[in-house]
Amino acid sequence: MKPVHDVSTIRVAEEALMAQMAQGALMQRAATGLAATTAKLIKEHFGRISGIRLCVVAGSGNNGGDALFAASQLARRGVAVDIVATADTLHPAGLKAALREGAAVRQARGADVVLDAVVGIGGSGPLRANAVAIRDTVHAELTIAVDLPSGLQPDTGEVPGEVWRADHTVTFGTLKPGVVLRPDVCGQVHLVDIGLAATLPPATVVVVERHDAARLFPRPGFRDNKYTRGVVSIEAGSQKYPGAGQLCTAGARHSGVGMVRSAVGGFPDVVASAGRTDAYVVGPGLADEGRLQKAVDVALGSGKPVVLDAEALTKITAGPVVITPHEGEFARLGFTLGEDRIAAVRDAAAHLGVVVLLKGSVTVVATPDGHVFINTHSSPNLAAAGSGDVLSGLLGGMLARHFVGTEPDLRQIAQIAASAALVHGQAGRLALFPATSVDIADKVAQAVAWASDGR
Repeated sequence: MKPVHDVSTIRVAEEALMAQMAQGALMQRAATGLAATTAKLIKEHFGRISGIRLCVVAGSGNNGGDALFAASQLARRGVAVDIVATADTLHPAGLKAALREGAAVRQARGADVVLDAVVGIGGSGPLRANAVAIRDTVHAELTIAVDLPSGLQPDTGEVPGEVWRADHTVTFGTLKPGVVLRPDVCGQVHLVDIGLAATLPPATVVVVERHDAARLFPRPGFRDNKYTRGVVSIEAGSQKYPGAGQLCTAGARHSGVGMVRSAVGGFPDVVASAGRTDAYVVGPGLADEGRLQKAVDVALGSGKPVVLDAEALTKITAGPVVITPHEGEFARLGFTLGEDRIAAVRDAAAHLGVVVLLKGSVTVVATPDGHVFINTHSSPNLAAAGSGDVLSGLLGGMLARHFVGTEPDLRQIAQIAASAALVHGQAGRLALFPATSVDIADKVAQAVAWASDGR
């Protein structure tokens, strides 16, 4: 898991680290990492480094200094560097280093690659008009943001106006919330280690990765049986919405669980009768109020982990419960996303006393005590009716597999939920466009295998 920290925390950590280092050493670390990553991206994109035209669009602060020092290193490798200033002054030492290696200060013109170093994490508000004009003039084939795209708010991911969208973002020391939440603005994110970890406090916000999910899918052992691998019971689907139950059950079947109990037909390996259960999924397509209430009562009364989704979201009770609303359902529960998605999900989890998984292109999962797990591994294919039902079944199976004979823990439930979203995202990526939720469900087994092999 990769930690995520807000700007105020990063500032304190940077000051503590700089107090231990020679003046300017931290900037040199950042610049060297930026230069190395930029060179790698240029080589991957163009097949060469020498002769590439690079435009560094720099502001007056340290973010511009990072880019100018990096440009000096790239110029030594044969990159032709233009420097375009968005302020009256540039970082003096960085500018001197870049000019010494042959860079030139110019008016904006076309380039192969642009480094957006207008503002860093200290900036606020939209991209200013002069920078917008430069952005629209450069027309680079490859755009790389330095620390974060200018115009993106670092703590929330809000875009209050004009922003410089990037193909890649090279960020320093630790991930920032805004960078994590807005892949549509940041592109692919590359984290450069500058030694900041030793001075940062433990993170309460983390991004789950493939290797985090890997341990949640252990291969069956010699002494395993269907009960040691967990049993999930699903109450989903109805005459009005039969497909939701089928998709939910399909998601559970390939989660690694030993047995799926569900009244949904069509699966010869699914058991229709009630019995021993390690986790429950209740709600997808369950339009029968009487059946819904009974299913919720049984699940919540069991003390086992419970996934509540769709129709069951009106039946929330504090406990070892994870709810999986989309944004519309989140609003109907009485919560407002506002500008800060992480804060909104945290608030909902604390208020309800359950784990909240807010679905979206970036999935945010929060515990009642404020820990947040984020999944950024997704696919536009998931924007299809029934996709969330597949996720609920997959998550229920994973919870059953993990909590056989053990007490549910909300923080573990949250991490499993985020990992389920990651695997769900991989299933979406594996499904060919134009994909339906049936196609996504059919790829769950392959996605689980992918996660399991990610150690």
